[in-house]
Amino acid sequence: MKYPSTVIKGALGAISAAAILALTTSVYAAGDLTPQEQKLIEGAKKEGSVTLINPLFSDRTSQRLDAAFKAHYGLPDSFKVNALRKGTGATVAQVRQEIKAGKFTVDAILVHSPNFFDNAAEWGAFLELDSSHWKDSEVNVEKAGQYSKYPFVVTPLAYTFQPVWNVSCPGMENFDVTSYADVVEQSLKGKTISSDITKSFTYTNTVLALQESGFNVDKLWDELKKTDPIVEFRTEPKMQMVISCQRPLDMWNLSGRVYQNVQKKADLANVLKMGSYKEGQVMLGNQIAVLKGSQHPNAAKLLVEFLLTKEGADVFVEGEAIYSFRANYTPPDAAKPYLLDLSKYKLLGMKDWVNAAKQYKKVRAEWSERFR
Repeated sequence: MKYPSTVIKGALGAISAAAILALTTSVYAAGDLTPQEQKLIEGAKKEGSVTLINPLFSDRTSQRLDAAFKAHYGLPDSFKVNALRKGTGATVAQVRQEIKAGKFTVDAILVHSPNFFDNAAEWGAFLELDSSHWKDSEVNVEKAGQYSKYPFVVTPLAYTFQPVWNVSCPGMENFDVTSYADVVEQSLKGKTISSDITKSFTYTNTVLALQESGFNVDKLWDELKKTDPIVEFRTEPKMQMVISCQRPLDMWNLSGRVYQNVQKKADLANVLKMGSYKEGQVMLGNQIAVLKGSQHPNAAKLLVEFLLTKEGADVFVEGEAIYSFRANYTPPDAAKPYLLDLSKYKLLGMKDWVNAAKQYKKVRAEWSERFR
């Protein structure tokens, strides 16, 4: 899928002060809240804050989440939504340690890690949710073949890795990607990045989902190795390599990272391009749960509810160009140019997300043989 610069610039123009104000307009006084939400509000006010650990939300999204959450539920200005961002592996590692120690610095965890969530739910590590909004996403989560385990774990959002490249860099002027074969052409030697799958559940599960679909990942690694790639983990530094022409192609990045960089420098809309893979786009649902023993349980449960509402979805969809599972959801205009029309693409999941973790050691070792 190509994203014309004129469309991207038009999307940026839609992000006005008025739009942001509308996003944070309170519905609290209008009586539109459910009994479950109303029950949690007073407890959240007393707790005064909530901390969400996650690998995804940018600073801008986190700030907008703080404002929109408080406005939606009539929480005081002194209330604070703290969004702590780490890599997927580091996010899970920290929460595992806190569960083991029984001492919590975070209240809720949002990350793609079905194995962790399933095991932690069995350990009794999560509080039970009484959600009025989960029903609006549950059907699409099941249709997309994603993991959830209500009443302890719900899945409000997903993303998918796409190829991103810079046409202003030497040799990239007429480049395009519609297939994995395109990102390992030998003309790309010295221009590629190999995502470090040893540090990421999402990269590893992308590999496993491709393998389960019949795609030959070993051949992909062999061909990628011939392009002499740099190894990098996080999407932000990889995007900077693309922008600087240090490595003008990243085969696995996020469309939202393009959006965020165009916001900072509008001219990038003319040179940053995104594609897709005919072999299939792996959808990576992000689960969320509230930790039993956390300091702010009411606020955390209320935050889960908010992320399942349209107003909450608008915050993360517009901020990160990712996907909500809400039925009949229409994304904000600003995000639309960065989102694939999923009805037109082959979407890949896995039959068993939980036990996929048993294959991590093997597939990571196969990648490491080439790139370590």
